[in-house]
Amino acid sequence: MRQHRSVPHRRARALAGALAAALAGALALAACKAKPAEVRVTPKKVTLYGLGRTSSLAWEVVDAKGNPVEGASVSWQSSNPKVATIEAGVLTSVAAGKATVTASLAGSPLTGTAVVDVVDIASVSVFPVRTTLAGPAGTSFHFELSQKDSAGKPLDLPVAWASSSPKVATVDANGTVTSVAEGRTTVTATVGDVSASADVRVIFQEIASLDVAPTTLLLRPGDRGTLVVTARDSAGNAIPEVAATWSSSNPVVATCSGGVVLAHAPGTASIRVVCGTKSVEVTVIVT
Repeated sequence: MRQHRSVPHRRARALAGALAAALAGALALAACKAKPAEVRVTPKKVTLYGLGRTSSLAWEVVDAKGNPVEGASVSWQSSNPKVATIEAGVLTSVAAGKATVTASLAGSPLTGTAVVDVVDIASVSVFPVRTTLAGPAGTSFHFELSQKDSAGKPLDLPVAWASSSPKVATVDANGTVTSVAEGRTTVTATVGDVSASADVRVIFQEIASLDVAPTTLLLRPGDRGTLVVTARDSAGNAIPEVAATWSSSNPVVATCSGGVVLAHAPGTASIRVVCGTKSVEVTVIVT
């Protein structure tokens, strides 16, 4: 006589089979799961211009084939927190210098790095902030530039010059603007990501006369004096904010920038101002 197994017994065997299959699947999935092979940090080099500035770094963990590994997490560390700190991938500049930031994969020796360069620049200034280029096409004028750090000390960092409308006036790598056509343009000087701008107006109008007042300056060493230049067209109308270039025959005695004369030492110097094709000289006596 054939014996029949009980229903509970058959159910137990089925359940055991299902558990075994699930375990085998889990083991297979674990064996196939991608293993971290590299921590990538981008960009690999960052330059921060100014103190207290921030920049974000991107990161990812990839396997040997370069495929992203999901669920990975990293911790961040800076080699020099006095120069730059990092938190959750966000850099903050603290002081001038260099630092290396590291992203470390949790539970693994894998790391990724980026080099940080902090430049202490607080301001960039262009002088004058407004000027009029009067004269024929090709008339030029040189802008003065000042750049300082957070302590107010002068800097000499590379500068990128640009004109918003080169069809009106171009500007070269030294800050010299040259007229092309009548109109207006904005000239911008940029150091890193810190910039300053000046408005330029171009008019094809000849300068008929040029006057400077006063014609003589009496100063003591350390004193400053102001020269006012007036350019007029053929009708006698004043040309506002005319572009003027200043120079000194004896910089040891006195120098001039933007019409402001600074006396340095006893002696005599001639300050020359040029506007277009016209020029005038002023005598400076330092006693």
